[in-house]
Amino acid sequence: MGESPARTAGRPASWWRERCLELLDAGDWYGLYRTAMAWRGSGGGAFTPDAWLMDVCSALLHDRPKTALHCCDMALSTWVERPGDRAVLRFVRGLLIADHVKDPLRALDDLESALHGPDWLAKRAAHELERVTEEANRSRVRKPRATPAPELDAAYRDLIRSHASDPVPSPTKPLPADGAVPSLWDPAMNRLQRS
Repeated sequence: MGESPARTAGRPASWWRERCLELLDAGDWYGLYRTAMAWRGSGGGAFTPDAWLMDVCSALLHDRPKTALHCCDMALSTWVERPGDRAVLRFVRGLLIADHVKDPLRALDDLESALHGPDWLAKRAAHELERVTEEANRSRVRKPRATPAPELDAAYRDLIRSHASDPVPSPTKPLPADGAVPSLWDPAMNRLQRS
């Protein structure tokens, strides 16, 4: 993506979604990474799960599951504060840890947290929690491969905003409902879930 942040600022979320889907379908991990980053930085996508899901997909396309996990952690620690949206990211984080980082025991806390999310997610989380609990009981991994999910640090976000050389984006308007199924959920799950 060769466009400057000034040219992409203010584009609607639908533009970002379409561009991400094109890059995801093409398997262009780097283009997807740059587009997701631009969406978060100049398009206001940092405040909802969609741009972060595309970051996760980019890392998985590049075979970097710990980078994908780091994307979830950045979202949870700094940007995504609504409880339903956080539950979505905790679910994604749990699947990453269980299936890609290969530490099902450490994934249980994230999947349990997702049980308290919106109904559509809680049903899915219950199914995955059952599966991952069985895997955790058989797992031989003893040394943790992932740390617990971070809490939101609003003070850190405010510090970033106060020292940013570029204006910090405002959330996309209007924001989707808290905990709504992200518009990029299905393509992200196609990359995230085990075959």
